[in-house]
Amino acid sequence: MSDFWDTLMQSAFGRTAATEDTVGSIDHFLGGAVDQTLTATNLEDGRTSSLQALTQRDRERNALGLPVEAGTRVRFAGALGAVMSYDNPPHPGTEGTVVMVRSAFGDITAHNTRVFVKWDTGEFCPMDTTHLRRSIKQAQSMALRTSNLGDISSLFMSAGEKEGELVHKATKDLWSVSKDGEDYVISRLFDDGGEPLKV
Repeated sequence: MSDFWDTLMQSAFGRTAATEDTVGSIDHFLGGAVDQTLTATNLEDGRTSSLQALTQRDRERNALGLPVEAGTRVRFAGALGAVMSYDNPPHPGTEGTVVMVRSAFGDITAHNTRVFVKWDTGEFCPMDTTHLRRSIKQAQSMALRTSNLGDISSLFMSAGEKEGELVHKATKDLWSVSKDGEDYVISRLFDDGGEPLKV
């Protein structure tokens, strides 16, 4: 057994295991290997790649920021850790829309670090912000932002006794209305299963 280790030490460090510098050489060798592994490598397109990109700090820096408005388009950043976090995850790169969900706390788009997403595939899933990235497209069927409501009576009617809610005349879906500065935000409401709330 000792012959194996002697051979290993000689091939790795060019000296025998019996020399006094072996422990220092091992530290130097392993320290250099760690530094080399963690150092970013330049790729062809000018980007760099390193193990630092796998750290929690990097995931949090790239995460979707909260709060997030209903109607925001997102895509699934399908790294291995993201895929393993869900029972039935979407394919990496799949796009979806952040939706507003009726909860005991009111109408919300996120709870803790989970954002409610209706994927373009039709599936619904609360996703962790570290697994989502913003998409360029904007969804118009989930949320509208306008500076003037004007006459929307051709599309919506009042939901009844609850202020701030409208009913879409064609689909009978519930929509919430809120004021954000000078703008009005009209957002389609969903239940916790991802289905549109209806009257």
